[in-house]
Amino acid sequence: MGTVKQSFAVKNMMCAMCVAHVRKAIEGIDGVKDVNVNLASNSALIEYDSGKTDPQKIKEAVVAAGYDMDTTPLSGAADGEDEKKKSKGFLAKLLGR
Repeated sequence: MGTVKQSFAVKNMMCAMCVAHVRKAIEGIDGVKDVNVNLASNSALIEYDSGKTDPQKIKEAVVAAGYDMDTTPLSGAADGEDEKKKSKGFLAKLLGR
């Protein structure tokens, strides 16, 4: 197995605290290397070791934190660049820059 980078839809996030809770839940999973949770697109870009975890285990952690996640990866988000751009744009708007 190897490192996989995929984006998943996350449901029920309403604010920055929700994003923090989801990120913390995902970061606590053995095998997760990096996570970027985006409120604007209601998604999480996750880099993980497929030998240690999988989308179902990640979903279980997200559900335990009080949210929901689709286990089918979002299409076209494998490289994560679009998610990073959306996240930076949202943060800039939020900070008034």
